[in-house]
Order: sequence, then C-alpha cells, then structure tokens
Amino acid sequence: MKKLMLAAAMMVATISASAQVYVGGSLGFESTKENKNADNLTKFSINPEVGYNLNENWAVGIQLGYSNVEIMTDKRESKFTIAPYARYTFAKSGIASFFVDGGISFITLGADTKGSVFGVGICPGVKLAVSKKVDLVAKLGNIGYRSANDDATATSDFKKNEFNFGIDGNTLQFGVYYNL
Repeated sequence: MKKLMLAAAMMVATISASAQVYVGGSLGFESTKENKNADNLTKFSINPEVGYNLNENWAVGIQLGYSNVEIMTDKRESKFTIAPYARYTFAKSGIASFFVDGGISFITLGADTKGSVFGVGICPGVKLAVSKKVDLVAKLGNIGYRSANDDATATSDFKKNEFNFGIDGNTLQFGVYYNL
C-alpha cells in the first residue's frame, strides 16, 4: 500500500511539474444610448477561464461567463454560460501565437428573461506572450450555430435556430492569462 501511495504521489508531482495550466479571463462593461430620448443600455460581463496546454499546438479549457444587461429601466437579462473548448495554435511568430478555438456553449437566461440556448462554433484569436507568466489574448469573430428553446425566443433576442458568421466590434474580446 505504501508503494502504491508513493507511486501515485510521484505521478502527481511529475504531472504538476510539467503542467501548463493557465487561468484568466475577461471583464466587460458597456453603456449605450441610441438617442437623447432613449433609455440607456447597460451591460456588465465577467468571463473567467481555465485551460491546460496539452502540447505546443493543442490546449483544452473551459470558460464560464456571467453577464447582466439592463435592456430598459424595467427589463433585465442575465446570462450564465458554460463553454468548454479545444484550442489549436496554427502559427507562431516571436511573441505572437495565432489560434482557433472550437467548442460548445450552453447559456441559461435569468432575471426577466427565461430559457436556454445551446451552441457550437469556432473563434479565431491571437495570444501575445508578454512574459513567461503573463499572456494577453484577443479573440475576434464567431462562426457557428445556436439553438434556443421556446422560452428563450419568447423573452429575449435569441432566434430558434441561428447560423452566424460575425466579425465586428461586438465580437471582440480581450483577456489576460496567468500561466501557472
């Protein structure tokens, strides 16, 4: 039994020593007003992320997300997202690495909106290694498919079945990773 415990401890230590775990995420805040007579649209989001580099080209991770949107003074929408992904790094140049994330997402709606949304898609991005421990990450765009249940289509802007190809300022994300 002692040999088994010692072998297990050595295996955990070996994996930990060579582990390429990263933690990080992004924060967001937006406040817009269509015209001087319109209500403000205020959005806050937090998206923590954890991942593991399998080798130089492949990583797996999961992003959790929470956002709260005040659509009008009397209507709020909150979203909780779970999005596991696989990341493939296809090019490196100096401190920059170019990648594409492919994954699934599950969104549950709350507050004045109800329902759930399932999606699959890919998202390109770039990672800048500013130090051995810190990376800056930017993602732009999304190509994918989403399907919302009846509650989500009745109480929010989600469509029942939606294919999307979006590369614009609304899909731009910035984040920071800390490599453990």
